[in-house]
Amino acid sequence: MKEEHVPYIIFLPPRHNDQIVLLTSVFGSKIKLEILNEFCFKEETYQKDLIEKFPYSNKTLITHLKELVTLKILNEKMVKKEGKWLKMFNVNDSMRWLVLLLRDPDTIPREEMKKIITRFLNDYVKSILKISEHYGMDKKEIQRFLSDIYEDSR
Repeated sequence: MKEEHVPYIIFLPPRHNDQIVLLTSVFGSKIKLEILNEFCFKEETYQKDLIEKFPYSNKTLITHLKELVTLKILNEKMVKKEGKWLKMFNVNDSMRWLVLLLRDPDTIPREEMKKIITRFLNDYVKSILKISEHYGMDKKEIQRFLSDIYEDSR
């Protein structure tokens, strides 16, 4: 029997109340999930494209986009395209896991998954080092632990 793996790592805001707000806000909203689903296969998208695609009012979509920006899930920026200023959104790197939850892992090409794993491992190890430092653990202790895990998996 093939051993299964779960290809998700979840990074949440540090404060518990912020964690609850983020999770309930996103997973309690069909519209937010539909918006985030747009980022499964592309890095960024224009606000006008979302408005054209979905059957919701401009006001509804803009409200949900603002909430996703406030939650620091999406970043927004203004870009000039063909002489017009347009609002563009992309996923905050630390929240990429959220978009990946919406995507079937089997649809992720091998090379893309390698990049995702590298980025998440980098973020995760940095987070672990900050937490361990806060609790007075020596970084060498973490390094030994990771080395032991690596050796055990060989």
